[in-house]
Amino acid sequence: MITLNRPITQLPTKVQRPEIELLLCCTRTHIDPKTAERINTILQQDIDWTYLMEIAAYHGTIPLLYQSLKTAGKEAIPKTVLTQLQNHYHTNASRNLFLSHELLNILKLFEAHKIRAIPFKGLVLAISIYGNLAMRQFSDLDILVRQQDIVKAQELLIAHKYQLEADYYGWQQTFVHSQKPEIVVDLHCELTPLSYFPFKLPNFETLWQRSRSLTLKGESIIEFSCDDLLIILAVQVARGVNESKASLAQICDLAELLRIQQRFDWEQLLQKVNSLELKRPFFISLFIVNTLLNTPLPAQVKQAIQEQIQIDPTILIYAIRMQKQLFTEIKSPLIIKLFFQHLMINGPLSRMPDRVYLVWQFLNFTTRLVITDTTQADLEFFLLPSGLSFLYYLIRPIRLVSRYITNSKYR
Repeated sequence: MITLNRPITQLPTKVQRPEIELLLCCTRTHIDPKTAERINTILQQDIDWTYLMEIAAYHGTIPLLYQSLKTAGKEAIPKTVLTQLQNHYHTNASRNLFLSHELLNILKLFEAHKIRAIPFKGLVLAISIYGNLAMRQFSDLDILVRQQDIVKAQELLIAHKYQLEADYYGWQQTFVHSQKPEIVVDLHCELTPLSYFPFKLPNFETLWQRSRSLTLKGESIIEFSCDDLLIILAVQVARGVNESKASLAQICDLAELLRIQQRFDWEQLLQKVNSLELKRPFFISLFIVNTLLNTPLPAQVKQAIQEQIQIDPTILIYAIRMQKQLFTEIKSPLIIKLFFQHLMINGPLSRMPDRVYLVWQFLNFTTRLVITDTTQADLEFFLLPSGLSFLYYLIRPIRLVSRYITNSKYR
């Protein structure tokens, strides 16, 4: 299958600072000659090294930055900067090694009590995608278990000195070790929060049946199949954009998987994505990695994305939004955040130009939100006889404004 390097299209938002462009060039394990040349060109400019390290640390990409700069442009980097990056790299490697011991202990504990578990995200990706435990920054250990095993798994963690820190609507619980607070475990029974991001991924049994083995420190653990991992990573990238938490590290994960696994059965994969009703988040994420990191995609996939863009303006809208979010702090009003969350899930297909579509959908959303979506709170705000119920459409905006003024929680 022909694989094309040229991006599907150029996004209108351009990188404004050399530090950002340098980071984007360096966040990969393989530097081709063209990228290496670009890195050396950027290094001739006046680089704000403090800013570069700050944004790399924020996005969890310092190991990739360090390895790329050490390989492609070592001579142009101040020694103090290279030393700082090196120290951070080795500190991260030591921490990841420590956490790998704990992950193996937890998996053995679950196995001893007949709990099937699939570790995923940071640590597993470091081994399976990057091939080096030191190359991926992560803050916790993520483990997926069956819904019927979640209570038993919680009890086992608590019995082994973990404390429940947070419960996210039942789909994920966060545990912190009482004596070693640097160890954080996120226990999942779902891969996405279906209550507000209802894109259903394959269930545990399906993932388990298609899983493969991975060696971690001489021990065999379970990980997702390549096809499932690609879909899961793509949905995670789209979810990050949807929640205004775009992560360059997650985008790099997806790009790196596409680079090392070039034998995907794309026809079968696209059929699976379509059957799972994941075309929008899947294509948004592939579009992002292609345009942002110039990750090669097969001609068949590029054509599918281009065709989908023609009938789904949200793909381009979210790609532009992601690029703005990555390196700019955007403090959007609550209504804007709610609108984009709504658009990802409920935005209809359309052949409108993306800007016209965006304005039209925002007007529809705010009209329903402020006027037509009467709630129980509106009914309780001012009691009206049934014959005057139409007046609730006028009462709702008044109630929302009054709650806003008094700093009450809306809706």
